[in-house]
Amino acid sequence: YGEVKKNPGLLNEYLKELESVDRQTYDSWNENQKIAFLINAYNALTIELILTKYPDLESIKDLGGFFSGPWKIKFFNLLGEKTHLDHIEHGILRKQFTEPRIHFALVCASIGCPALQTHAFTADKLDAQLSDAAKQFLRDKDRNYYDTSSKTLALSSIFKWFDEDFEKTDGSVKAFVVPYLTDNKALQKEILSSSTKIKYLDYDWSLNQAD
Repeated sequence: YGEVKKNPGLLNEYLKELESVDRQTYDSWNENQKIAFLINAYNALTIELILTKYPDLESIKDLGGFFSGPWKIKFFNLLGEKTHLDHIEHGILRKQFTEPRIHFALVCASIGCPALQTHAFTADKLDAQLSDAAKQFLRDKDRNYYDTSSKTLALSSIFKWFDEDFEKTDGSVKAFVVPYLTDNKALQKEILSSSTKIKYLDYDWSLNQAD
Protein backbone atom coordinates (compact mmCIF):
# COMPACT_ATOMS: atom_id res chain seq x y z
CA TYR A 1 0.00 0.00 0.00
CA GLY A 2 2.87 2.33 0.77
CA GLU A 3 4.37 1.96 -2.70
CA VAL A 4 1.04 2.51 -4.44
CA LYS A 5 0.31 5.53 -2.27
CA LYS A 6 3.66 7.07 -3.27
CA ASN A 7 3.10 6.22 -6.96
CA PRO A 8 -0.68 6.17 -7.55
CA GLY A 9 -0.56 6.93 -11.26
CA LEU A 10 -1.19 3.45 -12.65
CA LEU A 11 -3.94 2.68 -10.17
CA ASN A 12 -5.68 5.98 -10.84
CA GLU A 13 -5.46 5.40 -14.58
CA TYR A 14 -6.98 1.94 -14.20
CA LEU A 15 -9.79 3.22 -11.98
CA LYS A 16 -10.65 5.80 -14.63
CA GLU A 17 -10.82 3.02 -17.21
CA LEU A 18 -13.18 1.06 -14.97
CA GLU A 19 -15.49 4.03 -14.58
CA SER A 20 -15.51 4.63 -18.33
CA VAL A 21 -17.17 1.26 -19.05
CA ASP A 22 -20.87 1.86 -19.65
CA ARG A 23 -23.76 -0.53 -19.15
CA GLN A 24 -24.23 -1.17 -22.87
CA THR A 25 -20.60 -2.25 -23.29
CA TYR A 26 -20.76 -4.46 -20.20
CA ASP A 27 -24.00 -6.12 -21.36
CA SER A 28 -22.35 -7.02 -24.67
CA TRP A 29 -19.67 -9.13 -22.95
CA ASN A 30 -19.82 -12.85 -22.31
CA GLU A 31 -19.97 -14.31 -18.80
CA ASN A 32 -16.22 -14.79 -18.39
CA GLN A 33 -15.53 -11.23 -19.53
CA LYS A 34 -18.01 -9.88 -16.99
CA ILE A 35 -16.65 -11.96 -14.10
CA ALA A 36 -13.03 -11.08 -14.85
CA PHE A 37 -13.90 -7.38 -15.12
CA LEU A 38 -15.77 -7.40 -11.81
CA ILE A 39 -13.05 -9.28 -9.90
CA ASN A 40 -10.35 -6.93 -11.16
CA ALA A 41 -12.53 -3.92 -10.34
CA TYR A 42 -13.26 -5.18 -6.82
CA ASN A 43 -9.60 -5.77 -6.01
CA ALA A 44 -8.40 -2.44 -7.40
CA LEU A 45 -11.16 -0.56 -5.61
CA THR A 46 -10.36 -2.33 -2.33
CA ILE A 47 -6.79 -1.06 -2.59
CA GLU A 48 -8.14 2.41 -3.34
CA LEU A 49 -10.37 2.22 -0.27
CA ILE A 50 -7.46 1.24 1.99
CA LEU A 51 -5.39 4.13 0.64
CA THR A 52 -8.03 6.65 1.76
CA LYS A 53 -6.78 6.16 5.32
CA TYR A 54 -3.46 4.31 4.99
CA PRO A 55 -1.22 4.14 7.00
CA ASP A 56 -3.56 5.18 9.82
CA LEU A 57 -5.49 1.91 10.03
CA GLU A 58 -4.88 -1.60 11.23
CA SER A 59 -7.77 -3.29 9.42
CA ILE A 60 -10.20 -2.61 6.60
CA LYS A 61 -12.84 -2.76 9.34
CA ASP A 62 -11.51 0.55 10.66
CA LEU A 63 -13.25 2.16 7.67
CA GLY A 64 -16.94 2.96 7.35
CA GLY A 65 -19.61 3.78 9.87
CA PHE A 66 -20.63 1.76 12.93
CA PHE A 67 -23.62 0.20 11.17
CA SER A 68 -22.47 0.23 7.54
CA GLY A 69 -18.89 -1.03 7.51
CA PRO A 70 -16.30 -0.58 4.75
CA TRP A 71 -18.16 -2.60 2.12
CA LYS A 72 -21.15 -0.26 2.11
CA ILE A 73 -19.19 2.95 1.47
CA LYS A 74 -20.27 4.42 -1.88
CA PHE A 75 -16.95 5.78 -3.11
CA PHE A 76 -16.83 4.87 -6.82
CA ASN A 77 -18.89 4.80 -9.99
CA LEU A 78 -19.39 1.50 -11.79
CA LEU A 79 -21.54 0.96 -14.87
CA GLY A 80 -22.97 4.44 -14.46
CA GLU A 81 -23.94 4.00 -10.81
CA LYS A 82 -22.47 5.35 -7.58
CA THR A 83 -22.03 2.23 -5.53
CA HIS A 84 -20.04 0.13 -3.03
CA LEU A 85 -17.99 -3.07 -2.87
CA ASP A 86 -20.85 -5.18 -1.52
CA HIS A 87 -22.81 -4.40 -4.67
CA ILE A 88 -20.07 -5.93 -6.83
CA GLU A 89 -19.74 -9.07 -4.71
CA HIS A 90 -23.28 -9.75 -3.53
CA GLY A 91 -25.41 -7.69 -5.89
CA ILE A 92 -23.75 -8.84 -9.11
CA LEU A 93 -21.17 -11.63 -8.84
CA ARG A 94 -22.95 -13.91 -6.36
CA LYS A 95 -26.43 -13.00 -7.54
CA GLN A 96 -25.99 -13.27 -11.30
CA PHE A 97 -23.33 -15.99 -11.67
CA THR A 98 -22.88 -19.47 -10.22
CA GLU A 99 -19.13 -19.35 -9.62
CA PRO A 100 -18.04 -20.04 -6.03
CA ARG A 101 -14.34 -19.74 -6.90
CA ILE A 102 -14.73 -15.96 -6.92
CA HIS A 103 -14.24 -16.19 -3.15
CA PHE A 104 -10.56 -17.00 -3.73
CA ALA A 105 -10.10 -14.20 -6.25
CA LEU A 106 -11.75 -11.33 -4.38
CA VAL A 107 -9.40 -9.77 -1.85
CA CYS A 108 -10.55 -8.03 1.34
CA ALA A 109 -7.17 -6.49 2.29
CA SER A 110 -6.85 -8.82 5.30
CA ILE A 111 -4.40 -11.51 6.37
CA GLY A 112 -7.20 -14.07 6.48
CA CYS A 113 -8.27 -13.52 2.89
CA PRO A 114 -6.83 -15.14 -0.24
CA ALA A 115 -3.64 -13.67 -1.65
CA LEU A 116 -3.86 -10.89 -4.20
CA GLN A 117 -2.76 -12.50 -7.45
CA THR A 118 0.19 -11.04 -9.34
CA HIS A 119 -1.83 -10.97 -12.55
CA ALA A 120 -5.15 -9.57 -13.71
CA PHE A 121 -7.99 -11.99 -14.35
CA THR A 122 -8.82 -12.39 -18.04
CA ALA A 123 -11.78 -14.00 -19.80
CA ASP A 124 -9.73 -16.48 -21.84
CA LYS A 125 -7.81 -17.78 -18.81
CA LEU A 126 -10.51 -17.33 -16.16
CA ASP A 127 -11.27 -20.99 -15.44
CA ALA A 128 -7.60 -21.88 -14.92
CA GLN A 129 -6.94 -18.70 -12.93
CA LEU A 130 -9.87 -19.34 -10.57
CA SER A 131 -8.84 -22.97 -10.07
CA ASP A 132 -5.26 -21.92 -9.34
CA ALA A 133 -6.48 -19.34 -6.83
CA ALA A 134 -8.69 -21.93 -5.12
CA LYS A 135 -5.85 -24.45 -4.91
CA GLN A 136 -3.40 -21.82 -3.64
CA PHE A 137 -5.79 -20.79 -0.88
CA LEU A 138 -6.86 -24.29 0.17
CA ARG A 139 -3.28 -25.59 0.29
CA ASP A 140 -2.16 -22.72 2.49
CA LYS A 141 -1.99 -24.54 5.83
CA ASP A 142 -2.28 -21.28 7.77
CA ARG A 143 -5.82 -20.95 6.41
CA ASN A 144 -7.02 -24.50 5.64
CA TYR A 145 -5.79 -27.99 6.55
CA TYR A 146 -6.88 -31.55 7.31
CA ASP A 147 -5.83 -33.11 10.63
CA THR A 148 -5.55 -36.86 10.03
CA SER A 149 -5.21 -37.72 13.73
CA SER A 150 -8.55 -36.18 14.70
CA LYS A 151 -10.19 -36.52 11.27
CA THR A 152 -10.96 -32.82 11.32
CA LEU A 153 -11.15 -30.56 8.30
CA ALA A 154 -10.15 -27.08 9.45
CA LEU A 155 -11.37 -24.44 7.03
CA SER A 156 -11.37 -20.69 6.62
CA SER A 157 -14.54 -18.97 7.81
CA ILE A 158 -15.15 -18.11 4.15
CA PHE A 159 -16.61 -21.62 3.80
CA LYS A 160 -19.02 -20.97 6.67
CA TRP A 161 -20.11 -17.54 5.49
CA PHE A 162 -20.74 -18.65 1.90
CA ASP A 163 -21.56 -22.34 2.36
CA GLU A 164 -24.60 -22.06 0.09
CA ASP A 165 -22.39 -20.99 -2.83
CA PHE A 166 -20.27 -24.14 -2.54
CA GLU A 167 -23.26 -26.41 -1.89
CA LYS A 168 -25.00 -25.04 -4.97
CA THR A 169 -22.31 -26.35 -7.32
CA ASP A 170 -20.90 -29.36 -5.48
CA GLY A 171 -23.56 -30.45 -3.01
CA SER A 172 -21.45 -29.80 0.09
CA VAL A 173 -18.49 -27.78 1.32
CA LYS A 174 -16.46 -31.00 1.69
CA ALA A 175 -17.10 -32.03 -1.91
CA PHE A 176 -16.02 -28.61 -3.15
CA VAL A 177 -12.78 -28.36 -1.18
CA VAL A 178 -11.43 -31.90 -1.58
CA PRO A 179 -9.94 -31.69 -5.11
CA TYR A 180 -8.28 -28.36 -4.31
CA LEU A 181 -7.01 -29.45 -0.90
CA THR A 182 -5.16 -32.61 -1.96
CA ASP A 183 -4.40 -34.81 -4.99
CA ASN A 184 -4.25 -37.93 -2.80
CA LYS A 185 -7.32 -40.01 -3.73
CA ALA A 186 -7.30 -42.04 -0.51
CA LEU A 187 -7.13 -38.86 1.55
CA GLN A 188 -9.90 -37.31 -0.51
CA LYS A 189 -12.12 -40.31 0.25
CA GLU A 190 -11.31 -40.08 3.96
CA ILE A 191 -12.14 -36.37 4.09
CA LEU A 192 -15.45 -36.99 2.33
CA SER A 193 -16.49 -39.66 4.82
CA SER A 194 -19.20 -38.86 7.35
CA SER A 195 -16.72 -39.38 10.20
CA THR A 196 -14.70 -36.32 9.19
CA LYS A 197 -15.71 -33.22 11.14
CA ILE A 198 -15.46 -29.64 9.93
CA LYS A 199 -14.30 -26.78 12.10
CA TYR A 200 -14.00 -23.17 10.99
CA LEU A 201 -10.93 -21.13 11.84
CA ASP A 202 -10.99 -17.60 13.21
CA TYR A 203 -10.58 -15.00 10.47
CA ASP A 204 -7.68 -12.57 10.79
CA TRP A 205 -8.90 -9.11 9.76
CA SER A 206 -5.50 -7.47 10.25
CA LEU A 207 -4.33 -5.46 7.24
CA ASN A 208 -2.37 -7.65 4.81
CA GLN A 209 0.51 -5.21 4.58
CA ALA A 210 3.67 -6.57 2.99
CA ASP A 211 6.73 -6.78 5.26
